[in-house]
Amino acid sequence: MVARSRGVERAFAAGATTFLLCNPHNPLGLVHTRETLERVAELAEKYGVIVVSDEIHGPLVHDPANFTPFLSVSPAAREVGIALSSASKGWNLAGAKCAIMVAQSDRMLGLLERMPEEVGMRTSQLGLHGSIAAFTDGVPWLDALLATLSTSSALLGELLEEHLSAVTFRQPQASYLAWLDFSGLGWGPAPSIRALDEAKVALSPGLDFGSQGAGFARLNFACSPEVLTEAVTRLARVAA
Repeated sequence: MVARSRGVERAFAAGATTFLLCNPHNPLGLVHTRETLERVAELAEKYGVIVVSDEIHGPLVHDPANFTPFLSVSPAAREVGIALSSASKGWNLAGAKCAIMVAQSDRMLGLLERMPEEVGMRTSQLGLHGSIAAFTDGVPWLDALLATLSTSSALLGELLEEHLSAVTFRQPQASYLAWLDFSGLGWGPAPSIRALDEAKVALSPGLDFGSQGAGFARLNFACSPEVLTEAVTRLARVAA
């Protein structure tokens, strides 16, 4: 945590004005601790940086991890932060066009009020009512989904260990995405290309997430056990 905070502070001191925080993190599935978020808020207040916290994966945190909303951690966070969320990931309403922007300080509320009117007008009726239904009546459905995702994540770990041990990943604390390290296979910086061309398995290219994604690919495990098993065994046949 100390090393990460030093890197953030260097960026803030160098002149960064806005920090885009992915909370929980995609594609790592990392749930940031309250301590980490407090430190980000402290540094942002010190250097005059606005923190935009993307919390769209917040509903998809797996037990025993706990999601901490950025604005909840300290007065500094509320002074410098804007939180973004939606029902689109947790309740599969992507494309319904309804997002939520939350601010708790006069300064941040003022920024939201100065946004073009068209931003709010783009919300669809379907997205609005779908989101209300999800947040008010969809908790039992979400609980069942989280149980299924935990099972799928564990299954993915077992399949990789059995069929494709050279590919590694850390069990995500949130979401339905696995960040797979293909470097042990020697498939180069963009393993998703070979996965698609030879195994007919479509993965998100790691390089889409920056140069640090070289050798990685992202897999969506929100699927049936049969589909997940087929995907891993196809990859294993290519790697053999």
